[in-house]
Amino acid sequence: GMAVDANVLIFERIREELDSGKTVRASIETGYGRAFLTIVDANLTTIITAIVLYQFGTGPIKGFALTLMVGIISSMYTALFVTRTIFNVMLKRSQSSTLSIGSIRVFKKPSFQILGLRKYGFALSLVLILVGLGSTIVKGGYNLGIDFKGGTLLELHFDPAVPVSDIRDALSSVDVGNETLDLRNSEIKEFGTPNDVLIRVEEEAQGTAVADGIRNRLHQRFASSIPAEADWLRRQEAVGPKIGAELKSNAINAVIVSILLIVMYIWFRFKRIHYGIAAVVALVHDVFITLGVFSLFDMEISLAIVAALLTIVGYSLNDTIVVFDRVREDLRLYRRESFGEILNRSINECLNRTVLTSGTTLFVVTSLLVLGGEVIHGFAVALLVGVIVGTYSSSFIATPVVYEWLGGGGDKSREKLSSSNTAGTV
Repeated sequence: GMAVDANVLIFERIREELDSGKTVRASIETGYGRAFLTIVDANLTTIITAIVLYQFGTGPIKGFALTLMVGIISSMYTALFVTRTIFNVMLKRSQSSTLSIGSIRVFKKPSFQILGLRKYGFALSLVLILVGLGSTIVKGGYNLGIDFKGGTLLELHFDPAVPVSDIRDALSSVDVGNETLDLRNSEIKEFGTPNDVLIRVEEEAQGTAVADGIRNRLHQRFASSIPAEADWLRRQEAVGPKIGAELKSNAINAVIVSILLIVMYIWFRFKRIHYGIAAVVALVHDVFITLGVFSLFDMEISLAIVAALLTIVGYSLNDTIVVFDRVREDLRLYRRESFGEILNRSINECLNRTVLTSGTTLFVVTSLLVLGGEVIHGFAVALLVGVIVGTYSSSFIATPVVYEWLGGGGDKSREKLSSSNTAGTV
């Protein structure tokens, strides 16, 4: 879903050059050249979050981070070199002086006054964040999974199905070691289908003692509904409170370290901290709104959700950097326009690319949400919310923050940024 972005950037650039009247060969050459640094900047920031995720994650989260890094690097190589080779082969074999990259566009020469709507955007974001924070305060915090709170989790498959109420009654007395526990107040619910049941116990995990006690008790009570062991036990996890606290600390550190590294990278690339701070404001905005949705709907936050949040950080930043790179380029090309006009122009010029990339990513995330199953449902929800909010924040939060910071877009704003635009797009 994210890999298509580099190709969209290149094709949109080539189409712009074709529209300006350049030849096919010149348009391809210029399109790849102008998209190159933008692609590198956007993908390197995502790689930074993947590296941090790999460093602080455990088990499957490390695997996810590694897959993300390999995917980003391979997709960059494909977009910059493989597709370029295909274009070159096509040009050599064809005598045509024209190239079609699609006549249908989401927007034809968009000129929306997005900066003029910035106050409405700020107000909407503030309301969404406050609603989420209010929900979190009222509920006494987020619904943390056993990754962070510690405890035991079991996912069991019964055939035929057993009512949740009967399972709850059966767990009124569970032998765990030398004591008997009443686990009726634990979280017991259907998980996907009536045949699948999720049991989450917040009792301190003592190895597999709690899980073994639950399974023994259910074997005694519902033997006729329990298939072979391999089919019955779908998942079993046990996390001690000390490990849970450590994982929680690592998750918070991962988010903080990612944001700090991103600020440093953007500061280095754009020569001004304004861009870095504006990008981070947008990232924090995206994370808070996504967490607010999880709080409102009382959805569980696990390590997988932290992975999703860092992926959102990378995706949102990708979108923001594309706009900032275009701002840097337009500052050199349109010297008679005010800084506010440049910002608005840059957002509009990137609008087709933004909608195309977000649309293709949303197709994939929606498929993951609908077909991925209950285990990764929360992960898919986080990505879905994050992609939508991240697309919105790059235009309505990040760029307006730069505008407000630099004094409202007058000539002084251009002067403040004049020295930061010497390392522009190729």
